Amino acid sequence: MKYRYGILSILGLAIALSPVGGISQHQKQQTPSKPQTQQQKQQPQQRTQTQQPARSSTKPQIPPQYRPAPLPPGDTVVATVNGEPIRANELIHACYDWFAATAIEELILERIVEQEARAQKISVSDAEVEARYKQQLQNAEAQVPPGMSLDDFLKRNQFPPSRLFARIRTQMLVEKLVERQVNLDDFVEYSQIVIRIQGNTPEQQEENAAAAEAKAREAYEKIQQGLDFAEAVKEYSEDPFSKDRGGKMNWQNKNFIVPDLRATLEALQPGQVSEPFRSMGSFMIIRKERTGSMASPEEQQELREQAVRIQISDYVRQLQSKAKIENKIVQPFDPTAAAPSGPQGAPRPPAPRPAPR
Repeated sequence: MKYRYGILSILGLAIALSPVGGISQHQKQQTPSKPQTQQQKQQPQQRTQTQQPARSSTKPQIPPQYRPAPLPPGDTVVATVNGEPIRANELIHACYDWFAATAIEELILERIVEQEARAQKISVSDAEVEARYKQQLQNAEAQVPPGMSLDDFLKRNQFPPSRLFARIRTQMLVEKLVERQVNLDDFVEYSQIVIRIQGNTPEQQEENAAAAEAKAREAYEKIQQGLDFAEAVKEYSEDPFSKDRGGKMNWQNKNFIVPDLRATLEALQPGQVSEPFRSMGSFMIIRKERTGSMASPEEQQELREQAVRIQISDYVRQLQSKAKIENKIVQPFDPTAAAPSGPQGAPRPPAPRPAPR
């Protein structure tokens, strides 16, 4: 299944880039570590080797061309400023201090998705990921400023090949996970007749509601007597969007339909017509046409893609909330632990500026 994401969507992808925010009931609070004794410092390798079998890495094998480049020796000159060198060890320390809090949350999220995909026996091949990767590069080429290479453009946007490949792979795994939860019958197609209740104020609308209801009742009775629904739409409906289409609405996700209209739709079988009911300042008559499982194969594919786009953010948040996470770089934000802002919830005043010397 092909999902349509431009390079800007990948560069700012909400799913993979969203911080592991909030704090779940499964997340451990970090406790300060005790200072190591001299004997403990002398045996780090042995301790790691004994623990390794119980905590083996689950990171998937990535094609060599999409793996991070090896770190250079610390004394490697990576830049010069007026002849003064900046060495690799300075850069590595700066990157760790400045960006580790963001990077670790992205790695945590990748790992959460990988674990769930393994549990559900879902995978994506390197060829699938590479195909979308190349598509994203093609989309990116149109955004590269004159005089800049595509490689530099991606790096300046903090998306070297290794990160972009990993991001796309995580996205594709989530898409497949969410697809398993899609219920096509959450989508419904219907036609409608809308009779507006005239008036600009609630009082005026109450005065005119009876007239609108009587007009809707007349239309319903004619339909019951054999008038074609599309013809009744032409004669009675006051909705300019659907009137010229025989009252037919596009596929709607039931989760985003107003409650009274949704309840009416759920009570109908395909082909049935509802009695007039009041909704959103109008009286409506609807005919249920089809549910998603009755759609054509092409329509079903579009509905699945739409459902995945709708559900994907909530799905990832659910995975995050269930995961047992111990982040030793930065603690997850816990809004319940935030200090009160001041008396009666008033915001604190800004700190005073230092007096000039």
